[in-house]
Amino acid sequence: MAFTTITLADLTVSLEQSWDGVAFFTPEEARLAINEALREWNLWTGRWRRRILMDATANQYEYTLPSTLTYGTAVRCNVIPLVPASVWDLDVGRPTWRTETTASGGAVPTVPTIWAPLSLQQIVIWPAVTVTTVNSFGVDGVSNTPVLVEAGDTVDLDDATIDPLLDFALHVAAFKQGGSSWQATLPYYQAFLRAAAEENG
Repeated sequence: MAFTTITLADLTVSLEQSWDGVAFFTPEEARLAINEALREWNLWTGRWRRRILMDATANQYEYTLPSTLTYGTAVRCNVIPLVPASVWDLDVGRPTWRTETTASGGAVPTVPTIWAPLSLQQIVIWPAVTVTTVNSFGVDGVSNTPVLVEAGDTVDLDDATIDPLLDFALHVAAFKQGGSSWQATLPYYQAFLRAAAEENG
């Protein structure tokens, strides 16, 4: 898959050309539509990802992810993957999980084994550790979508993604016209969704 570093200016020109060269939107509206397309792509595909390290805090089971992550997708404790679950699973399967630590004994593991999303920006770990450890948790997640502001701002995209992104941006920009002009862009939106599904596949 070939990747291209493309500028906001290039994307704006391509967006104008996709509507027979007659732009019905201002440069600022084009910029906003392109950024909306990038955000939607990241939402549907998790395109921009990163791994961050977090400290394990003694007797704490709830952790807030840094603002550079939109949501977490996997967690490791000292490179060992934790099993994903849900808070509901923990509440139903182990009602006392919030009070348990790696030193609880009995059936409680001596190392963290499960993680669950509490919200987009928060996760829980079971069991909680008893000793604060620097960089103990590695969290993989979807990072914030790049925001293009200046004409020379760039984003890396694979070649197959550029057209669906521009199609969606055109769909967004055409919303202000409404009526048949906007309806004419519905196939672009559907093509965007198909491309996102293929990316996820």
